[in-house]
Amino acid sequence: MTITFTVSRQGHWRALRDVTRRTRSYKISIGFFVVLPVLILAFGLMRSVDIGAFVVDNLAFLLMGPLLVFVGFPYIYRLNVSRAHKHNAVLARPQTFELTAERLVMRGPLHNSDLSWEAIHSVTETKDTFLFFISKYNAHFIPKESLTSDEIQKLRENLSKWLPGRVQIRSDGPRAQHAERFR
Repeated sequence: MTITFTVSRQGHWRALRDVTRRTRSYKISIGFFVVLPVLILAFGLMRSVDIGAFVVDNLAFLLMGPLLVFVGFPYIYRLNVSRAHKHNAVLARPQTFELTAERLVMRGPLHNSDLSWEAIHSVTETKDTFLFFISKYNAHFIPKESLTSDEIQKLRENLSKWLPGRVQIRSDGPRAQHAERFR
């Protein structure tokens, strides 16, 4: 199976987001910066204080963490992707992924990479990408926007056959099928 695409900034950002959401540090930051404000509110409720005044008094603690996680981090990812696309000639040119029963070959006008499936830690399908993890937190990706629904299905079948036990496939429920109709 051969897939050729040019990486868009949006597709690259989605892949970076998908990889990052699977890291331990991201999960810890969610726990700290989102759960902590909830605990602060619970503490205020348990003390039976005027919750409006309590929220105003602790507004910085209650808003800064969630803003950092849900606005700050995505903004930083977008800046990193934008910078990468400005200064990386590989990203501006078409990428070709060739997937066979034995290997994953990635090539373009400026690079070649040939990986045996043994080099792939795992493959995860997300809403927007197929992530080919070469370590726990480092992945190559194929954006789904560059695939037809038939290619997505064929890729799912092949990956499940070639990498048993190392593939997490997304199920296409009614919501996903509905979105596909309006693409």
